[in-house]
Amino acid sequence: MLTENKEKVQSLLQRYYDGSLDGQEAAELAVFLQDNQYDGLAQETLAAIAAGVQPVAGEEEAMQRMLQRVKDVSNGPAKVRPMWKRMAVAAVLAGAVALAWYQFAGTTTGKQMARRQYQNDVMPGANRATLTLADGSVVDLEKALNGQVAQQGGSHIVKNGEDISYYGSEAAGAIQYNTLATPRGGQFKLMLPDGTVVWLNAASSLRYPTAFAGNTRTVELSGEAYFEVAKNAAMPFVVTLADASQVEVLGTSFNVSAYNDESTQATTLVEGAVRVRRGTVAEVLKPGQQALTVQGDLSVNNKADVAAVTAWKNGQFLFNDTDIETVMKQLARWYNIEVVYENGPVKEYFNGTIPRNAPLSQVLELLELTELVHFKIEGNKVTVTPP
Repeated sequence: MLTENKEKVQSLLQRYYDGSLDGQEAAELAVFLQDNQYDGLAQETLAAIAAGVQPVAGEEEAMQRMLQRVKDVSNGPAKVRPMWKRMAVAAVLAGAVALAWYQFAGTTTGKQMARRQYQNDVMPGANRATLTLADGSVVDLEKALNGQVAQQGGSHIVKNGEDISYYGSEAAGAIQYNTLATPRGGQFKLMLPDGTVVWLNAASSLRYPTAFAGNTRTVELSGEAYFEVAKNAAMPFVVTLADASQVEVLGTSFNVSAYNDESTQATTLVEGAVRVRRGTVAEVLKPGQQALTVQGDLSVNNKADVAAVTAWKNGQFLFNDTDIETVMKQLARWYNIEVVYENGPVKEYFNGTIPRNAPLSQVLELLELTELVHFKIEGNKVTVTPP
């Protein structure tokens, strides 16, 4: 079995390290790693992958504790395999184990464990949003039935399951504006009158005209959104942010994160080209680059983690050396929870992929498997404590 699965295990380890491993493959890798006969092969493969990464004191002991806990829970063999001292190796293994734990957490045993550990559970966010029309009336899109939900001039606003779309054209006269807003614990998809598609993340809002006219197509964003812009060279698409920054495009796919409670605004380009302006400074991005605005200063990150940035749109949390404060801010918006730190933020980093449709208890169990942090859920308040 070892010989015939050798290339498979090596391939899975390399794909996880590269960030291209999907959930099913990660679970498959975790099964292989629970079998002690693959210890030598995994150690050799991961040592080669992580060549050049310096050892970290205490990493071996932390991984031993984590894997022993996983094996105890899943009734696996009691023996703990030899650990690797390199941080990159630990990150690869921790992510694979976390994905396997997510599958286990859906079983009766996993649910019972979650109930014992937390006083209550919190369900994940869903497709929730409100649509504010030009006359000030508000439509609750979570409760609205499929079909036409409103009409503004010549524009028909139609709900179809998890999204709304605009059809027709605005009648002559003053342009009217609508605002789509998601609460904490909500998300929604929108097709604008020009065919541009927008995914709006939790605690975000987008203000836009019901028909585009003039030389530009301008919308106003607060929070986070992913855009797939319909091409129109004669009418550039412009996203305006609260600090007066602008993202200008002709036709492209990109993500903008501009939450009021974040110190950094980030525009990450997936396809095409965009120009990000802040005052008199402008930067043109290429795919894989990210424009960052920190305290009014604009800079460019040439190696953006596009997969992690856009994971929310694809129904996932993706953590690549992500600090606990960033992790908890994402969870707070999606689960609509309050986060407090018992002894201040834990100075640790996390790796792994978790579906956004998991109950909060299962997500916290995954993070606790690292033995780096502990949690308490009381109502909608989550307390973070050191190990």
